[in-house]
Order: sequence, then C-alpha cells, then structure tokens
Amino acid sequence: MRAATRCLLASFTAVALAAGCDWRDFDTLQGQTPVLRLDPPSGYQTAGDFGGALLPVAPPSDGSAAAWFLASGTASLGLGLMKIDAAGHGSGQTLSGGDLNNLGTDPLTAMAEIPGTSTALLGAPTFRGIFVADLLQATVSQFTTSSSASGETLFGVGVAAGNLTGGATPDLVVSSISNIHVFSGGSHSDGSPGSADLTACPLSLPPAFQARRAMVIGTFLGSGPVVAVGVPNAGAAGSVAFFAATATTTPPTVTCLGLLSAPAAAGVNSGFGSSLAVGDFDGDGAQDLLVGAPPYAVYLYKGPFGLASPPAATVPPPAGAGNFGNALAAANIDGKKGDEALIADSGATVDGKTGAGDVSIVAFSSTPPGPTVIRTLTDHAAGAGESYGAAVAALPFCAAPPCATATPLPLVGSPNNAFVYYTVGAADPRTK
Repeated sequence: MRAATRCLLASFTAVALAAGCDWRDFDTLQGQTPVLRLDPPSGYQTAGDFGGALLPVAPPSDGSAAAWFLASGTASLGLGLMKIDAAGHGSGQTLSGGDLNNLGTDPLTAMAEIPGTSTALLGAPTFRGIFVADLLQATVSQFTTSSSASGETLFGVGVAAGNLTGGATPDLVVSSISNIHVFSGGSHSDGSPGSADLTACPLSLPPAFQARRAMVIGTFLGSGPVVAVGVPNAGAAGSVAFFAATATTTPPTVTCLGLLSAPAAAGVNSGFGSSLAVGDFDGDGAQDLLVGAPPYAVYLYKGPFGLASPPAATVPPPAGAGNFGNALAAANIDGKKGDEALIADSGATVDGKTGAGDVSIVAFSSTPPGPTVIRTLTDHAAGAGESYGAAVAALPFCAAPPCATATPLPLVGSPNNAFVYYTVGAADPRTK
C-alpha cells in the first residue's frame, strides 16, 4: 500500500501520526489526478453562476502561468481570471472595480481572444456594451465606439477577433441581434453591412437564442478570412451567415457572401448555428467549420467548402442526450494528425441523472466509418441539473516557454465549476 493511501485510511487518527505520515503525500496524490476541478475564486460576484462562459487565452510568454482563462457568469456579473502553473495547480482571482462597476449586475456573456495580445474582447449585451480584458494587468476597460452601434438591441451578444481585413492588428467584430460591426485594427469607428447585405444575410435572433451568438473568423471558404455568424431560428431552420470585410475604405466595407442553410433532417434544425468551431478535423491543413444544431446534430463542413455544400459528416446525438451540441471546440487531443471535436451536451442524462451533462470527444476519418466518439467526459460526481458542458473550450498549456505549439487540454464549464483534463489522450504535459 502506498504511503499516501495509508495516510488517507488513517487520517485524523493517532495511528496516522505514529505511522509517520507526511501531509505532502496528499499534494502528490492531487498532482497525479488527471482532472483539475476549479471553484470560483475568492470574492467572486455571483455564487452558482461561474463557468457558463469560458475563454482560454494563449499562455503568457514570460512563464508566469502555464495556462490561463476567463470564466464568466451568464445570468449576472461575475468574472474570474483563472491560472494554472506548470505543475497543474490552479488559482484564480475575481476581476472587479473600475469600468466593470458600470455594468451593475449585467453579465459578460460573449468572449473572444484578441490574438497575440494577452487580451480578450467581452460582450455585455444587456448593458449594450463591449469591454477589453487585459490578462497581464488583470484589468477590464470599456471599449467605446464612435458610432450608434451601442444603441442596437443586445449590442455585444456576439464577439469575435482576428485578422479579417488583412492588417497587422487584429480586427474586432461585434454583433447585436440584427447587425454586425467590424472595428478594423481595433479602431473605435466601425463598418457594418448595408441594407442590401442584411437582406441577403439576415441576422435577426429570436428570443430563445438571445443569450449569446456564435461567431468565428476563418478561411474555411477558401477565399481569404471571413466571419461566420450563427443565425438560429424559431420554428424554422437556422443558418450561418458569412461576411467579408475590407479596410480599403474608412470605415471598412462589410459585405454578405451568402448563407449556409441547415440540412434537411428530423426536426426543423432551428438551432443550426447556435454553436460554431473552427479546426482542421481531417488533418489536410485546411480549416473546417463545425456547426451545432442542438439538440438534433452537429455538422462538419470540410474546408474549403461552398455555401451550397452538404455537410461532410453528421454527428447524431447519443442515447440520453438533452442539448447535444450546445457548445463546441476543436483540439488535437490524441496527438495524431487532425483535430478532434469537443461536443458539449449540458442536458445529457448521466447515470439516470437528468441534466447532469457530458462532453463527447469525436474524431473524424477521411474514409468511412466517419465520426467516432473516442471518449465521453462527465463529472465523476455528476448531479441532476448540474449542466456540466454549459461551456467547452481547448485550453493551451505551455509548461516551459517558449512552446512552438502549446498542448490543448479539454476545458469544460458548468454553472458551479470549471474542469481541466490533463491526460485524456496525449502524454501528461505537467512538470513533475
């Protein structure tokens, strides 16, 4: 029997002291655990509303953390900056004060990393505002606009950031329930589609889908970077709208490229576009797009694809599913060529517990049999209504910078906790 186990069996007794147990053995035992469960940090604003929105950010180059991410409440204000060291130990701090005080209790429900800057773009749609979080300084400041965009209903319900116009500085994209705005190079002035483009690519969000809009930037159409905007519907099939932006004019010109419509399937697929993820799922070097249509299915479109293209693969919900595809992420879990899909189902029944939630890790093959579930993640102490899988992401982990490629780890959120998985497929990346 190992020393740590003997100590565990004899804990809180004189026998433990007589046996010479070292309490550091418990730290060793904890360090060997493949799952890190993170609670809200001290002073977190809202109990029970912690991991509904998660945003990993590339780890800092100075090695002050091996990984870090933001966790936000979705019903009321609460924002935590969570850090993990090279040995896999977690810590966190609550971000508060300053411009966050302007929010009152309005939540920050939409988040996107601003690449290469250690900052994140945050949307507060009920406040009709956007903010920028500086992870190095642990501060949050309001991003003011010089247009009337912030007067639109639920401005900030969707955010994205990346190289959309071809400039050296990342562009910011912000959505309301009926429009999108592109801030070229982070400028405080913006461009938006004209009426004809919004007619061709309607963006209206019905009330059932107004918690957060999915938006990603990628090259999956094969014609340069574009922004994909999820447009789920009510009582009818949803879609994904694609826009291009050019910075040759000020403000930038934003044009509709067309719609990707939900495939015909059992049910109306009204949730098609509720979740999106970009990855290279077949390992051919081209970006692919994953589209969630909860609770019916998740669809893979292999890039470059045309807007009339059928999905290359369909992932159906497994038995016990409840909200299959409510959140998606891409990560190379097994170390082999090609990304795997992390497919969340916050409503899944686990061990007879309704709404406990799970996350399926799915691999795609370029030849039949197609998508394969290689692992299903759940909370080992799953509880009814836990909503594990309310959020899912790929957390880049770098124990000893510089890392040419950080190791992506599954990151799963529930309203009460966040979970990091170290050893799902590849070797444990933690420093021992």
